[in-house]
Amino acid sequence: MRLTARHAMVLPALLAACGTAPRVEIVEAVPVATIGAEQEWALIVRVHNPKDEQLVLDGWALDADGRRIEWVATRTVPPREMIQESLPVVLPATAGSWSVRGELSYVAPGRLNDILFDSGFSRPTVAFAGTPTIKAAGDAPAPTAVDGTMPNIKLPPQ
Repeated sequence: MRLTARHAMVLPALLAACGTAPRVEIVEAVPVATIGAEQEWALIVRVHNPKDEQLVLDGWALDADGRRIEWVATRTVPPREMIQESLPVVLPATAGSWSVRGELSYVAPGRLNDILFDSGFSRPTVAFAGTPTIKAAGDAPAPTAVDGTMPNIKLPPQ
């Protein structure tokens, strides 16, 4: 069998389709700060990795109440684990309940998938949507380092 241009275009799609895609769950939104007529929120999402290999996240693209937001994802999800992310979202201060829809791009596990991703042939994504539960100000989760530890915060002497 000869490899044709048609096969070359179908191969990345088939490789990305192999296995199970991660699952993204919108958990809640916590108001962080009000700046003039804008409100900053911490949008809390969970990413579930159903695979037996680690999952490298690439980027977030969201539409929150009509505003387009893009963030680079710099996390790896361990095999068969779940991580929680806090994504900043800025909306008009008058926004009450709001909805989110978006995509998370990731690198499918495997050396060949790494090569296809780096060359631009395969960019798998998973779509998600929902309405976050609105929490009270001050309920935002504490920031964590990439390794999951708490930051070393030193308070000034009193």
